[in-house]
Amino acid sequence: MNLKRLEHLIAVVEAGSLAAAARRVHLSQPALTRSIQALEAEAGLPLCERGPRGVTLNAAGQMVAERARRILFETNSLARDLVLLQQHEVGSADFGLGPLPAAIMLREVLCALNRDWPGLRVNAEVNEGEALVESLRAERLDFVVVEHRYVPLSAELKVTRLPVEPAGCFVRPHHPLLADEMTVERLRQSALACVRAPQSALARMREVLGCLPGENLHFQVITNDFHSLIHITRHSDLVLLAPTRALAEELESGRLVQLTVPAVFNLSAQFAIVNLAQRTLSPSAQRAIAAIEAAGS
Repeated sequence: MNLKRLEHLIAVVEAGSLAAAARRVHLSQPALTRSIQALEAEAGLPLCERGPRGVTLNAAGQMVAERARRILFETNSLARDLVLLQQHEVGSADFGLGPLPAAIMLREVLCALNRDWPGLRVNAEVNEGEALVESLRAERLDFVVVEHRYVPLSAELKVTRLPVEPAGCFVRPHHPLLADEMTVERLRQSALACVRAPQSALARMREVLGCLPGENLHFQVITNDFHSLIHITRHSDLVLLAPTRALAEELESGRLVQLTVPAVFNLSAQFAIVNLAQRTLSPSAQRAIAAIEAAGS
C-alpha cells in the first residue's frame, strides 16, 4: 500500500474531519478525499464512514489504521537509522523517569552513558508516571521508568520490572517521633510528605495503617520535586515516605534518619521499564536501558 495514503488515513483519524486533516497534511480537501478513496480501492472495501459528526473508521478501517501506525513508525525509524549510519552518528536516546527512579538512578545512568558513549545525545525527562506513559504512547519517548502501578494492562506495552526497592519513613534528627516507641497509630496521625503516587498505592497505605472507611492519611506536602521534599523534611516535622536508596546521601550524612516502623507497615516500591511492544528500540535506546538495568540492580 502507498505510504502517503496510510499517512492520510491516520491524519483523518486523528483530526476527526477531512477538512482538518487536509490542513494538517497540506492538501486540498478534494485531493485528500481522492487519496482516501484510492486507499479504499487498494483495500477492496470501505474504511471510513462519513456522517454529520465527521469521519469515523469502520472495523476494517480501524484494523488498517492500527497496522498503518506500525508500518509508518518502522519506516521512519529505518530512515532515521540510515541517516545516522550515513553521518556516522551514535544517535540519541529519549526516555522518561518518575521522580523516585530519577532520584535513585538518573545521575548514575547519565554518568555511565556519557562515559561509555560520549557521542550519545540524551534527553531524560523527569515527570509523574501517567504523563510519561502518555508521552510513550504518543511516541515522544523511547521508553519510560515508572512505578509499575502506573502501567495499565495493555498488549501495546512491554513491561520489564526492576528489583523491588525497600522503602521507609524518614525524619530529621531529634524529630518528636524518635522520642518514644513508634506505633502505627502515631504514624497514621503524622503529617506526611511524598511524591505523587497512584491511587492503588495510597489505598494500600491506608489499609496497612488501619484507616477507617473514608479516613485519609494526612499528606501535608505532595510534590514531584524530590529535592524539595528532602529539604522540607530536614527543616520540619514532616515524615517523608520514599525508597531508601533515594536518600542514601542524606542517611549517610545524618541529615535524615529512618524511623523504625512496626513490622505490619512494610513499605517498598517497584519500578518498571516500559516501552511500546510493537516499536523497535534503537541501539541508543537499548544502551540507555542497559544502563538503567545496571543502576537498578
